[in-house]
Amino acid sequence: MIFFKRFLLLFFVLLPVTAFADYTLGTGDYVKVIVYGDPELTREVRVAENGILSFPLIGEVQVNGLTSVQTERRIAEELKRGGFIASPQVSVVVLQFLSKTVSILGGVMKPGRYPVTRASDIKDMIAEAGGFTPDASEIVTVVTGDKRTEYDLREIIQQQVKSDDLAVTGGETIYVGMRDVAVVGQFLRPGKYGIQGGTRKIADFLSLAGGVNENAAEEVYYTTSVSGSPVTEKLNIDELFKGVSSEKNKMVYPGDVLYVPKAPQLYIYGEVQRPGMYKIDKNMTVMQAIAKASGLTVRGTQRSVKLYRKNAQGEVEKQSPNLTTDVRDEDVLFIEESLL
Repeated sequence: MIFFKRFLLLFFVLLPVTAFADYTLGTGDYVKVIVYGDPELTREVRVAENGILSFPLIGEVQVNGLTSVQTERRIAEELKRGGFIASPQVSVVVLQFLSKTVSILGGVMKPGRYPVTRASDIKDMIAEAGGFTPDASEIVTVVTGDKRTEYDLREIIQQQVKSDDLAVTGGETIYVGMRDVAVVGQFLRPGKYGIQGGTRKIADFLSLAGGVNENAAEEVYYTTSVSGSPVTEKLNIDELFKGVSSEKNKMVYPGDVLYVPKAPQLYIYGEVQRPGMYKIDKNMTVMQAIAKASGLTVRGTQRSVKLYRKNAQGEVEKQSPNLTTDVRDEDVLFIEESLL
């Protein structure tokens, strides 16, 4: 994984970034027009909103959609047609590329807006932004208008994505994901983890966090906003690992949250071998709870078990349960001493 990360960084740093001369002009571009042999006509001008470039002697020239070379020819033609210069030599140099920009956000060294100065794709723009930060994931999201597309950089590097699909022409927003999959709750190593390499599914991230601790519940709550609004689903942890290829072991996306709560617990005290707090297993009964506490002492009796449980109003009620009664979260079992 470290080797691949270094390879990606090197790949983007070494990408060529030299702009093509045949840049297509558009609104907002700032250019320098040079007429060789006539320095008084040299001007630095901005392309207006209507695509017009104003130039001495010839007035307004429509340049929107023309390349810099085509603009040179048009200005030269107008100067010649007007009888101002017999054989004009014109050069157009783009000083500021403002008509076609791409916003690059997230896990890049220099996030911001970058001009599209040549035929470019996602890799080129990430290179312009200095490549990845150490905390970047390999998931890139490109937003164009209402369209949102996600790419895996491993697939891009391995040329598994069509080059036409990766092209940018201006107006796009590129977001490089961060190590922002939160794995929280009853884990041995809770924290934020990145989507890297083959680490893409729920079970992968549970393993990255060291698995659950002894106080963990049997379910994990998976929250994702990939559809635009948060959706939470409860999944059984054992089933995820018993069938890692099942539909329940879903793909994880940047911003997702995996949460394992604390398991329900009860308290046992009185005449048991090991009084204390215990995790409630699924469908645990009073008899099983006593067994978890290593059974009764010589003075204890199953006939003297008292259960303290909160009712719907939050008031604690005292009960005399059967040994087959299911226990609940925050129950308190008291084993009284035998009178015999």
